Amino acid sequence: MLFLCVVWMPLCQKASCLTHATPSFYYIIKVGFGNVWRFPALSVSYGGGAFFIPYLMALFFIGIPILILEIGFGQFFQTGDVNVFGGFHPRFRGVGVASVACGFVSTSHCVVIVRVYTRLLEGMFFCIV
Repeated sequence: MLFLCVVWMPLCQKASCLTHATPSFYYIIKVGFGNVWRFPALSVSYGGGAFFIPYLMALFFIGIPILILEIGFGQFFQTGDVNVFGGFHPRFRGVGVASVACGFVSTSHCVVIVRVYTRLLEGMFFCIV
């Protein structure tokens, strides 16, 4: 992504365009989605493609059924996570609170990464100061 900034830099009218970004901005870009795209290719090229078999098994036999179960619980109880798990036993409310906290943390992380990439996309076509 840094390459795109350097290539598109001469197209801007102002010399200060895209130079306002801090080194941490470029560090977020380098660490961002590149690892997600690169990991499968590297694992297959180094003989680690067998990792995907247990991953897909866990996805289809554990992940998707738990997702369907949680959606079903939400529709049955017609309330949020905390009250759904609290409906089973009052001590299980902590599971609902942890579920909400994990969702908040992962959403916050993804929003920052998406904003960085939209900022880069805007910077490719417009001079953003």
